[in-house]
Amino acid sequence: MKTILIAFVFAAMAHAGCVAVSSDRILARDVSAALPFLQGLNPETELGFAPRPGVQRVLSARDLVLIARKHGLELSDSIISGICVERMTRSISPVDMRSALLSAMGSTDVELELLEFSREPFPPGQLEFKPAQLGRPLGDNAEIPVIWHGVLRYDLQRSLPVWAKIRVSVRCMLLVASENIPSGTAIDAAQIKEISGRQFPFPRLPAPTPAAIIGKIARRTIAAGQRFAPDALDEPTEISKGDTVHVSVVDGSATLSLEAVAQSSAKKGETILVHNPSTGKSFHAVVEVKGKVTVRSSPGA
Repeated sequence: MKTILIAFVFAAMAHAGCVAVSSDRILARDVSAALPFLQGLNPETELGFAPRPGVQRVLSARDLVLIARKHGLELSDSIISGICVERMTRSISPVDMRSALLSAMGSTDVELELLEFSREPFPPGQLEFKPAQLGRPLGDNAEIPVIWHGVLRYDLQRSLPVWAKIRVSVRCMLLVASENIPSGTAIDAAQIKEISGRQFPFPRLPAPTPAAIIGKIARRTIAAGQRFAPDALDEPTEISKGDTVHVSVVDGSATLSLEAVAQSSAKKGETILVHNPSTGKSFHAVVEVKGKVTVRSSPGA
């Protein structure tokens, strides 16, 4: 068996701080500089479990004696103290954080401003951010900063929460008004212009196409150069109050047709009240297309 002389070096180490290890196991290579009697071992020899990040573990004199005996190291009578062990940690650098965020975006044309992020020390690991955890600014306004929550994965199955405050946008094609469009106006193709611009990534709704805008009604005035927001557009009315409409009354295989007068305005698929002048009665019908409504009789009616 090997004989190693251990004198007062351990007592001095109590004032030198903890030895940092890089994984969840304490390996011989981690502590051999502080414990010379271990230098004859394979550097990858496991000596025990490392503590969690932010926690210290002390290998007592008894622990060191047991380790020496387990690996065939005979210790002479000496004054032995313990050794403090902790996980290696460091603060995340702005470069590493920005790189992880850009990678999570999955786009090559991202404009990202890193405003603030997790500053506490972390063990070595992998930063991970998912689009679903990215906060949304009011109105998807890319000028408003948002918080993106993520994790730092370490020791295979463990993770710690991290966050970043960012301002982010991506380049895209936008549809804007080519002129001032008054409220209540039916929009035509000449009033739509396509421009290159930037917007908040991962929009809730797909970008509208010109075909999806043409014919819609402006709910409010849309200024020239303003984007066509979904909540600013309304479906056109197929029937207006006072219009004469063609009514199809469907009862099983039988169909009855008549003319009636709309008592209100409505869009396709909406229910409307119509009045039959010849009978003086009013009834509800569903708008099918412009000028046409349908009444379907229920069984037993």
